Amino acid sequence: MAEGRRLVADALASGAAVRGVVAADDVAEGSVAEVLAEAVRRGVPIEVVPRATFDTLADTQTPSGVLAVVAWAPATPASLRLPAGRAVVLVLDAVQDPGNVGTMLRTAYALGAAATLALDGTADVRGQKVLRAAMGALFRHPVAQARAAECLEVLERERLELWVATMDGVPLAEGEAAPPRLALAVGNEGAGLRPELLARAARRVAVPMRPGAESLNAAVAAGILLHEVLGER
Repeated sequence: MAEGRRLVADALASGAAVRGVVAADDVAEGSVAEVLAEAVRRGVPIEVVPRATFDTLADTQTPSGVLAVVAWAPATPASLRLPAGRAVVLVLDAVQDPGNVGTMLRTAYALGAAATLALDGTADVRGQKVLRAAMGALFRHPVAQARAAECLEVLERERLELWVATMDGVPLAEGEAAPPRLALAVGNEGAGLRPELLARAARRVAVPMRPGAESLNAAVAAGILLHEVLGER
């Protein structure tokens, strides 16, 4: 369920399989009129219901008055295929905070990552908090759920070098280029990365910080590192 004017608009614009839209009767002719018009153009069924009924359907505390039902499921590791040439994949290893997961998906899509692998223990990528934090990226950015062994199989099949983000990692040097086919793994907010990934890693990387600074939020660190490996260096 995609809730809110912006998220419903993103779902429609992305070409996602929107099965239906529900709007509260007090907003159907107001701020969501353009969204409903786009749904009509795409042949999506619309149901206008009393506000009291809509509020029982909504997940948020202050519902905006429109939601969509979207048919979407994460890819399987076997079906995930990356483009030839340069490809960077973000790996989420049991990242539990849904806000962090959604932010990472949004950042990975915005910076040009080819896909994201969410390993077991990671917050459900279909959850409402993940969906809201991802801001529609979920409908545009390839996301697969996998176990650790399946993740390693994807790395082998797609010829991806594995880098892991760790507290003892070494920051990239100025002007240093990342390999063209790369998987960047970010671990659990408290426990870090699982041994299977650490053992396979070709390199441990970190964000440079001033002495005495605490570790960064996982989503912030992932965003900085993605920018480092995807940007022109």
